[in-house]
Amino acid sequence: MDSLTVPSLCPSMGSQLSVDEMKLLAKLEEQNRLLETDSKSLCSVNGVLQSPTSPKSFSFEDDIWGNLIKEWDDWRKRKVGQIKVLIRRGVPAHLRPIVWQLLCDPQNVVVQQKYSDLLKSSSPSEPLILRDLTRILTQHQLFHNKVATYQKSLFNVLKAYSILDREIGYCQGSVFIVGLLLTQMAEEEAFYIFVRLMKDFRMRDLYRSNMVELRCCIYQFEAMIKDQLPELYSHFQTQGFHTSMFSSSWFLNILLSSLQIRAAIRIFDIFMCEGLEIVFRVGLAILHMKQTELIKLDVEGMMNCLQNLESWDSDPDGMIEAAYQIQYNPSRMKQLRQEYVSIKTKDLKEQEELNELSSENKHLKQRLALLEKRCSEKLVSQLKKELEKTWLNTDRSQSALKEMQTNILQIEESSTVPNEDNVMYLQTEMISCRLQEAEALTELKVLKQHIKDLEKKWQSQQVHCGGQQKTSNTQNELQVELLSTRLKETLIQTTLKESRHRLMRLQTENKIYSNQLNRIEAHVKSQQDLLQELTSQNQDLCSQLQQSRQQFSTVQYKRKEKPDKEAESMTNIAVLQKQIKELQIQIQSLSKHNTSFSQPALRPSTSASLKHRDT
Repeated sequence: MDSLTVPSLCPSMGSQLSVDEMKLLAKLEEQNRLLETDSKSLCSVNGVLQSPTSPKSFSFEDDIWGNLIKEWDDWRKRKVGQIKVLIRRGVPAHLRPIVWQLLCDPQNVVVQQKYSDLLKSSSPSEPLILRDLTRILTQHQLFHNKVATYQKSLFNVLKAYSILDREIGYCQGSVFIVGLLLTQMAEEEAFYIFVRLMKDFRMRDLYRSNMVELRCCIYQFEAMIKDQLPELYSHFQTQGFHTSMFSSSWFLNILLSSLQIRAAIRIFDIFMCEGLEIVFRVGLAILHMKQTELIKLDVEGMMNCLQNLESWDSDPDGMIEAAYQIQYNPSRMKQLRQEYVSIKTKDLKEQEELNELSSENKHLKQRLALLEKRCSEKLVSQLKKELEKTWLNTDRSQSALKEMQTNILQIEESSTVPNEDNVMYLQTEMISCRLQEAEALTELKVLKQHIKDLEKKWQSQQVHCGGQQKTSNTQNELQVELLSTRLKETLIQTTLKESRHRLMRLQTENKIYSNQLNRIEAHVKSQQDLLQELTSQNQDLCSQLQQSRQQFSTVQYKRKEKPDKEAESMTNIAVLQKQIKELQIQIQSLSKHNTSFSQPALRPSTSASLKHRDT
């Protein structure tokens, strides 16, 4: 049976009722006053629970409720408004089990298996049910001092429903609802009423694992807070206090775990008649009453405040009255539901797109892994070959470098570079030549002086000697001596010229040796610089080879670890290939340098050849 729905109770409702309905309400108020003064009906006024098997105290005939129960079908079809008004004003405790069964019609609940057959089966939720019963029954005031009475029955009803509806199974919030039903009726009747509540009162949707219906209710409730209590809503947003933190349990167990039993059972009466609307109303009434206190509190304080609702127990009628002062617009609620559905649909589309992207990403990763697996062996073999070539080229460059160093040493050893002894010998020869030249010049001067003296003597002889014969003899002697002297002069001049020529030759050779020595020293220096440069290049090549080995090891390691991205592997391969090309170019340059080193150096003439030419 669907829940009964009528417009909310408001002060203007009296104008909409007929004269008979007004008389009925007046009689109801009179009967309530009688109940308050009747000592035999205190149990019904105070809301004390009675067992369905306990004797019911009917001190007088409650005409209105009796008429409602007797003519329920007519009332349900034609007097829905009166039923709601009666239930809002309070259901007598001794009539509550009958009224609940009339509201839910458990006899017409269609189930696939009977309750007794369901109890014979086993449920996977049994350990979870036992655990929650052990914890909840000992703590909640609904089951105070009645743990042994309700534990077995409660376990059976919850187990039977978890078997009947395996999609929903067991939900913790259902413990309070089934427990309250068991306080009013027998176990099997409570089961069928609970099945009706789950099917026709949106409870099954609330208990679904995806929580779509619960989130929709919370979204509607939060919108009501924003519309009717904007200051409190702003405080919630500032503190990061989400509505679901306190309202989810209100919807899941119809406020049974939050309010005292007297107020909770009144709300449950209305819920069985009108559905979840009463939860919205009472929840907003609670927030309206505690708004001033909540605005001053932080998140923890607000949670404690909303869990402590004992002040409502003393005045259930005031709570109901405050709840129906709240504005509840069914059209607005329908609009909010549509908004939530559109938001949820958009979220689902985004989630589907995300799932598709995730699936595509997974597929691409699998393809990448497959491609890496296919090309890894070929790639590794190619890298090995290139690395081996690099090693060979490096070995060749090192051997070429060693050969160059050996050639340089041989050039230094075999080159006849004038040493210090040769230079000293040349300097000594030059000094001796200069001395010989000086001696020759001295002798030449002496001879010239001697010739002058002879000429003077000749002239004096001509003057003093008168005889012709004597003169001729003397003249002959003098001429012979003069000729001999001139011959000696000529020999001395020739010797002087040879000495000068030899000196010039020695100076020229000395200059040639000096220039050649300077060139050889510059060549040796350049060769040493080139050797240092080649050594540094060799070190760079060795370091690059080491890096190539490390990168190759990294590639092998990544191959073993199966990297996620093929682009990184291709980049590493390109870098390695580039480095291999650079190494090959450098090796070619080293080979060219080796060719230049192999050319023979000029060898200067030795001092022995000079002596040979002098001789």
